[in-house]
Parts: sequence; C-alpha cells; structure tokens
Amino acid sequence: MLQKPPTASIESTHRLLCETLPLEDSADFTDADRGFMGAWESGAVRAADGRVVWDCDSYAFLAGEAPTSVNPSLWRQSRLVAKQGLFEVVEGIYQVRGLDLSNMTIVEGDTPG
Repeated sequence: MLQKPPTASIESTHRLLCETLPLEDSADFTDADRGFMGAWESGAVRAADGRVVWDCDSYAFLAGEAPTSVNPSLWRQSRLVAKQGLFEVVEGIYQVRGLDLSNMTIVEGDTPG
C-alpha cells in the first residue's frame, strides 16, 4: 500500500510541538520502568490452538524517533504504553502490563487460595 507523505502543514505542526513540548524529560520513562521484574521474551502471546492473539514485537518500530507524519507526543505515549512485563507496584502488589489492551493486577495475600 502506498502512503502519501505528510503535508507541509502537518510536518510544521509536529516540528513546533517538538520545540515546545518537554520531550527530553525522561521522568515518564523512569516511572514506567519502576518495579520492572521481567518481560515476556517470545514477543507473542498465543491461544491454546497456537494462533497469535497479541504480538508485543509488532510495537518494536516505536524504539525509533517519531516520523514527521506522527504527533510526537502521541508517539511518546505509545512508547510508554508499549512497555510490557511484570512489575512490582509495591510489596505484594504486581501488574502484568503490555500483553493485552488492559493490565492485570495481582494482589499477594497472607492465606492460600
């Protein structure tokens, strides 16, 4: 499929956003990585029948710089939400992130079951 290049107006607007937004501030990335314990290494989550139901690797393109056709703030947000793995939020509370459209929270209790 051929894609049309962004218009000059779009590129200009995105350049302006790059100049005005604090995109160099890495605090959001530090916060998103806090408590990281490990990632799903295969990249693909498969159903019992073997079909891929979620593919973390399909977001690998976000590692690069935002193209001029994409709002740089949206690109940054996409990079943050594409982080996947198991995270310890606080002692006894964990989250599985980035393996579906939602996150799963696990609360460790004192009793079995």
